[in-house]
Amino acid sequence: MTLNGVTKGSGSVNVSPPDPSPSSLRVPDSTPAEVSNLGRLRMLSRIAEQVGEGVVVADNDGWFQYVNPEFAAQHAGTVEELTGAHLSSFYREEDLATQVQPVIAAALECGIGRGEVTRLRRDGTQFPARITLSLLRDDAGALIGRVLCVQDITEQRQLEEELRQAALYDPLTRLPNRRLLRDRVEHALVMRARGHTGVAALFVDLDSFKQVNDMFGHDVGDEVLVQVAGRLTQCVRACDTLARHGGDEYVVLLEEIADRERANSIGQRILAGFDEPVRTVVGNISVSVSVGIHVATDEDNYDSLLRAADKAMYEAKRSGHGGLRVSPAQPGRSRPSSH
Repeated sequence: MTLNGVTKGSGSVNVSPPDPSPSSLRVPDSTPAEVSNLGRLRMLSRIAEQVGEGVVVADNDGWFQYVNPEFAAQHAGTVEELTGAHLSSFYREEDLATQVQPVIAAALECGIGRGEVTRLRRDGTQFPARITLSLLRDDAGALIGRVLCVQDITEQRQLEEELRQAALYDPLTRLPNRRLLRDRVEHALVMRARGHTGVAALFVDLDSFKQVNDMFGHDVGDEVLVQVAGRLTQCVRACDTLARHGGDEYVVLLEEIADRERANSIGQRILAGFDEPVRTVVGNISVSVSVGIHVATDEDNYDSLLRAADKAMYEAKRSGHGGLRVSPAQPGRSRPSSH
């Protein structure tokens, strides 16, 4: 890919560094104006070396003339190693067109361009960054170079992911929580209404879980809840959603479900998944679950779907531990998928 006259191939960029710039800015027989300019340059250099962002000054062709220490640290190199490198050297080939060119285009049009990109370090590892590209022009308006500022936003992205996890996932079991479950159920019902798929909900509740907490304490109870989540995960399909609804209740959302019999077979698989006791720090604990199933109808929404599955689950509990009930079929209102 050509970036301002420099071609970047699949391999590394062959760097032809510009003539070394002297560390001491001295011009023979400097005029007072030139001395003043040199003073400003030294001050700007000190500022650039102390800011918390990576700063690069490049020439018109994109070759680095100046690299501050923060930029070198961000990219796992030294100032000496990176001086003379090219702007395109720190991006994956596929990111140049999608991430970098829009920033360059904005800078050419408006004088400054900003964007979030994926940067490459010298060792090949990557990090997310927010970049600002500014154009340098002389007094006549001619382009003489550019300044690139790079902010490493790895910690910000990690915080965003932690907040997303906290908002959408149960902190104990790491399963989707009610909020994410609602979103997926509503999407599944929309797809069902378009004739794409059948939908069913399985409401799963641990039997006599209060006795576990009373006998062994809440830490062991939490351990049981985590292990139950693991077993349920093994019982459902990859395309299904398993969520913790709260307390000792779990919900399985079945999509691409052909009929009531298929939903029932998955429910039976869940019951069989608890034939063996759960291993905990206090020893093996026998656990059983009750399952209620409701296959979505044309009138169902999120609340009615789960309410019907919950009602079927309580009917299963009344018949004894380890039971399963499917809510009554409603002719003309349940639509199987095309599978």
